[in-house]
Amino acid sequence: MTKDIETGEKNKEKLILGVSVPIFLMGLVSFFTDISSEMITSILPFFIISIGGTALTLGIISGITTALSNVLKGFSGWLSDKINKRKPFVVAGYAISNLSKPFIGFSPSWEYVLGLKATDRFGKGLRTSARDTMISYHAVEKGKAFGMHRAMDTLGAVIGSLLATLFLIWAWSYSQIIFFSIFPGLCAIVFILIVKDVDPNKIDETKLKFYGQPKVDEIDKSFIKLIIILGVIEFASLDIAFLQIRSKDFLIMPGMEFLIPLLFLLSNVVYMVFSPITGNLSDKIGRKPVIMVGLTVLLVSCIILAIPMVVSWFSLIMIVIVYVMFGFYLASVDPISRAYIADLAGKNKRGRAYGYYYLSVGLISMAEGIIFGLIYDSFSFLVAFIYVSVLLIACMIVFATTDFARILQKSED
Repeated sequence: MTKDIETGEKNKEKLILGVSVPIFLMGLVSFFTDISSEMITSILPFFIISIGGTALTLGIISGITTALSNVLKGFSGWLSDKINKRKPFVVAGYAISNLSKPFIGFSPSWEYVLGLKATDRFGKGLRTSARDTMISYHAVEKGKAFGMHRAMDTLGAVIGSLLATLFLIWAWSYSQIIFFSIFPGLCAIVFILIVKDVDPNKIDETKLKFYGQPKVDEIDKSFIKLIIILGVIEFASLDIAFLQIRSKDFLIMPGMEFLIPLLFLLSNVVYMVFSPITGNLSDKIGRKPVIMVGLTVLLVSCIILAIPMVVSWFSLIMIVIVYVMFGFYLASVDPISRAYIADLAGKNKRGRAYGYYYLSVGLISMAEGIIFGLIYDSFSFLVAFIYVSVLLIACMIVFATTDFARILQKSED
């Protein structure tokens, strides 16, 4: 009895904000990485346009780099399971990303941006499946762990957006802001070196009590069906770059572009606040209802963006609402989808499971940004946002009519 109490107290001491120390440390890594990333992301579309880019250019950069990242996640997830090591992928991935993207600011044309952004996404693809696997191994409650990790990630995004806004007010150039991102990136590299790797065969009994011992360790057809459906939903998502360039049409007067990083910050605040809430809620009521709510919110946002607006205080209020809704959508879909994967995969196959998931997303969404950008340039924002709304409705119907409880049951039989 005394031994049990001591063990419980020991485990309790190892929790920070309700999660284990390794998850908190990985949260810090994502925190500093996102300060770096979102300083760039909040202004990148405008930098690209300033060096001769167009909406189609944004779509090409987004489509190619997103596909590269997700396809690589598939390979790295499989390989991390094969060699039973995750940390080397995570360290290398964060190092490549954080040391390459600051040099985007020196790009003379959008083609150079594409090359450096692809290098950054290569690093993201290398690390993400292995990192998510490490989180699932260190977690007691997976929804809570992923939600907290995303909240810390998004707190970094909030600070990054705020810094970009301040630097714009202080008349820094886009290039100066982008290169400054190297400093928080270096902090992220230092913190990831501290986190220990995990052998799934040595997960302690306390964690196994909460995980449950998986009965099936194979990736079966039911699981493949699930990740394809989740990948299709990703295809119907909206790239933040297009939300940013559409935002300019809602501003009251020219010269107010510095508000867009603030709106981006607002979206990330909502994401940060709701990620642990939606994560905990999905642990209690199931993943599917939470994801459906998030997709519905995204649909309403896209419909609002499709409506031609007369520039006024009303239009400014509406774009603020859209950014709030976008942040809630991300919090309701992004971490919950990752927790869904861990629900279905055996503990020895999670790296492969996340790899298959991201591979599916990469292959399905390869044309997403390019098609949207082409429609935006060739026709109008109205046609582009109607297109993505119709596509999203179709994907929601597929998701809603899929019996995930049956898939879960088949995976456990």
